[in-house]
Amino acid sequence: MSALGYILIFYIGFYYYRLAENYNRNKWLFGFLGILFYFLGAILYPLYIKIAVVDKIDEYDLTFMSLKSLVIGLTFVFIIFHLLELTWKKKNK
Repeated sequence: MSALGYILIFYIGFYYYRLAENYNRNKWLFGFLGILFYFLGAILYPLYIKIAVVDKIDEYDLTFMSLKSLVIGLTFVFIIFHLLELTWKKKNK
């Protein structure tokens, strides 16, 4: 993994850590969960390709597939982040 990947993972963990800190939750747990959510989201696309499009797996460009996995992982993190924030806001009211 390149240095940019480590920086991305750091910031994902950092934002989840700050979210948990703002709502008095377990900070380290949610920091690690944010990183786990990124990897889970990034793994979903290659698994989908492997399971759903088995015939054409050799035709896919690895670089394009990696970029799509990155985008899907970030989207997954973003959605879960906002769902947690929305849920915790409702509970604090």
